[in-house]
Amino acid sequence: MQNSKIEWTDHTFNPWHGCMKVSEGCKNCYAETLDNRWKGGHWGPGSPRKQMSEAYWRQPLKWNAAAEKAGKMAKVFCASMADVFEGHPDTLPHLKRLFILIENTPHLIWQLLTKRPENILPLIPERWGGRLPDNVWIGTSVENQAAADTRIPHLLQVPARVRFLSMEPLLGPLTLRRQAQSSDEIIRATLAGAIEDYSRPVEAGIDWVIVGGESGPHARPMHPDWVRGIRDQCAAAGVAFFFKQWGEWAPVDFWGSEPGKIWCNERGIAIDSDIEPRQMQCFGQRVQAFKKLGKKTAGRLLDGSEYSEFPSSLTAEDANKRLKA
Repeated sequence: MQNSKIEWTDHTFNPWHGCMKVSEGCKNCYAETLDNRWKGGHWGPGSPRKQMSEAYWRQPLKWNAAAEKAGKMAKVFCASMADVFEGHPDTLPHLKRLFILIENTPHLIWQLLTKRPENILPLIPERWGGRLPDNVWIGTSVENQAAADTRIPHLLQVPARVRFLSMEPLLGPLTLRRQAQSSDEIIRATLAGAIEDYSRPVEAGIDWVIVGGESGPHARPMHPDWVRGIRDQCAAAGVAFFFKQWGEWAPVDFWGSEPGKIWCNERGIAIDSDIEPRQMQCFGQRVQAFKKLGKKTAGRLLDGSEYSEFPSSLTAEDANKRLKA
């Protein structure tokens, strides 16, 4: 049974609520909007974190039992209302409890996503020996090139069965590359090159990339060329690609757009203006018009196709073998 509306998981588990914005991708944070709607006050400097009930913490145990019975591992995204590796003092005791829960649910794949990948290794328990359990997929959010260049190198230092990138919202064109030290020189590699990790030839690289546009009343449009660029890099590298959504704004045929509904900025995004489209100059980028349709109507087709790839992972049989070992 699936209890999450997120397309790339089965369940969502939030051991606490609250966070603090750290980059451009956080600007229109949907989780903060929900928290404010619930009069939470759990965002920003000095704010507390909301802890969850005992009954809530027991839910993953039920999911684990159901997955074991079904003979198929279930995916759990943790957490949509927080950052697991924020390191806030309020969360540290509950983070330890989360790690124990992960150990006690071997039939669940825990998808842990963070904007602070530098905190992963310092915060995981010593008993894990510096690597994540096989039923953990570890990811970092990457909304633009600056975030990619900062966060991906940290993620690649985490030994894990699956590493992934969440590019939601994707805010610009992005070349997937990494920096690694080899001898006395810095090697800059494409995503395809990153499949070979220069510091650890085994268990290296990015295994999965999720791309999505922004939703909500203040959403920023996502140029189709940015998505195509990521898709093509993943295809060249043999990396699983999942296109989640266009978000609030759907790309539409430029010349067929209604007059008075488009404008162009330096990123090739065209919306809401009285400028004549044929007179626009977009700094060398292809102009793209959008219509505000909402997430559901905008859909998730890219060039007429749906991309729902997942990385290869642990099977229920693998989990049972590990339990018996």
